[in-house]
Amino acid sequence: MLTRDDVLEAAMAIVESDGLAGLSMRALAGKLGVAVTAIYWHVGNKEQLKDALVELIGPRIFDVKVRGRTPQDQVLSIARSLSRGLTLHTQLAGLAHERGRLFELFFPARSALAEAFTAAGLRGRRVADATNAVMQVVGDRATARVASAQWPSQRVDESLPWDEHPAIDPRTAKRLQRIPDDDETFEVALRALVRGLLAP
Repeated sequence: MLTRDDVLEAAMAIVESDGLAGLSMRALAGKLGVAVTAIYWHVGNKEQLKDALVELIGPRIFDVKVRGRTPQDQVLSIARSLSRGLTLHTQLAGLAHERGRLFELFFPARSALAEAFTAAGLRGRRVADATNAVMQVVGDRATARVASAQWPSQRVDESLPWDEHPAIDPRTAKRLQRIPDDDETFEVALRALVRGLLAP
């Protein structure tokens, strides 16, 4: 027997695989093998369906894990956890954004960051600025990933004159010629940011 949960899980699967554009009442009914009227009966119209999905996705994407003994390790774990959730569920995060609920759903992550920064000794505006800075870096990464998925592959031009700079050693020049590894670069930027935010 079809339940509301069945409908929502199927709708979530459609959004994850085909994006928001792929979510229609007809597609949902087809996936479940029921009449479109059955979908309306369980979740209402498409706008109500989207709102119900946002309620469901919050804990899946934005329920961050706090690990580590020190405030710095905790901040890093929160940022990594949120980034992982946004990466794995990009389309669902997009749905939350479309419904105007993204900032609200970020509350658990923002709250955990503010607690960690407070535990590290930051107070007042520094806590708010530090929390917002980490959220900005994580959010920008997620946004850039969505945008770059639509870009063509970038070629590596090995003729660029990196080795003509006497101040740059050959091994560094070779690394600079490669397209940066996204995960590695994010980790470097995140660690540098958090160290700077926690500096006295």
